Amino acid sequence: MFHSNLYTGKTKAPKDIAIQTTARVFLIFLSFIFMITSGCVKKETPKKVSLKKKSVEKVGEVDYPLQDTLWFGFDLRLDPKEDFRTYIPLLKYLEGATDRRFRIKFSEKYEDTVEDLGKGVTHFAFVGTLGYIIGEAKYGIKYLVSGVKPGVSELYPSIIIAYNRSVDSRTVETVRAALLAFEPLGKHKNILNDWDKTEMPMGFTKINELELEKVKALARNYGLIENVRAGFKPAPTK
Repeated sequence: MFHSNLYTGKTKAPKDIAIQTTARVFLIFLSFIFMITSGCVKKETPKKVSLKKKSVEKVGEVDYPLQDTLWFGFDLRLDPKEDFRTYIPLLKYLEGATDRRFRIKFSEKYEDTVEDLGKGVTHFAFVGTLGYIIGEAKYGIKYLVSGVKPGVSELYPSIIIAYNRSVDSRTVETVRAALLAFEPLGKHKNILNDWDKTEMPMGFTKINELELEKVKALARNYGLIENVRAGFKPAPTK
């Protein structure tokens, strides 16, 4: 088993060695991407977008109780209008499936998305695998579901939806069930815009969280978690 090989020094089977080698390469790649994106983007005020607005340029007053609103965090990848056009249909679907209100909070920097989630500014957020591991170690964020993308292993998903630990269990399970029932290639295809360009073109799945422990173990081996707990911040890229 993975953990026994990692900590007891028992002889590893070729299959286990191959899995660990693949995981190490994957983790190193994620670390590199995380450091690059951490340093290259200028910090700006995140944009808050109303579900009832057709543009992201102007946001009016919230017309429903703020305490009943669930905020979903995203980091900007494309033009804000394009991101809005892509993700709003998902949140409208969630509103219909859960009978809850959702709003988007975009962040200019990837690490701000993780920080906002950890500090409770948002309730749910899309984060990468490494971002999730760091956010869990630093803030105690929780795993909800993983995005499904062709050619990407479920063990090392390109995107994870995580939630703040203060979100009540009923809300967590309701949102999780709605996401797992989301069918972007089936009955929900016609409500979506450019969903094939996202990191979850085939929808969502829930993996065994024990599998994530394998990735966390590698992160510990590389000192990533300890660096985060010690307040380490990647050096800016010049």
